[in-house]
Amino acid sequence: MPVLSSLFKILIVGPRGSGKSSLLCRMVFDSYGDCSIGTGQFYRTNPIPLDGKTVTLLLKEVNVLPTSEKTAGFIVVLDSNNELDFNQLPSILEMVGDKKIIIAINKSDLHYSASFWIEDILKVLGNKKIQVIPVSAKNGENIKQLQEATAKMVVS
Repeated sequence: MPVLSSLFKILIVGPRGSGKSSLLCRMVFDSYGDCSIGTGQFYRTNPIPLDGKTVTLLLKEVNVLPTSEKTAGFIVVLDSNNELDFNQLPSILEMVGDKKIIIAINKSDLHYSASFWIEDILKVLGNKKIQVIPVSAKNGENIKQLQEATAKMVVS
């Protein structure tokens, strides 16, 4: 039986310094700091197995919202150690609009010093069904979970 494969564009957005480039590097090259990310370029992940088919994500970092880019969804990256990132979340969500979104709380390896965490974000989200995943671009924590959740999000 042939394996079906799908390709989806995902934009990585978030405040300046939140770790968008590092997260993109980790998701695509499984590396931290050893890759060169070009602004405005899409990068392909390895195929992600999902329910008998594979999903490949095309990831692109975006520094300016709103964007006219046609995509399947967004990964919003927030630095858990920067309260300003948390304060910008409502405006980021407004600019993204009704697109599919996953929130990645970066620097989960520094959870002990976090300015905000999952429960704080869930309060801001209210009844919106947006998944929040703590990740670490530095040590790779929950990167595979983020990739799988993103793949499930775009095919649903």
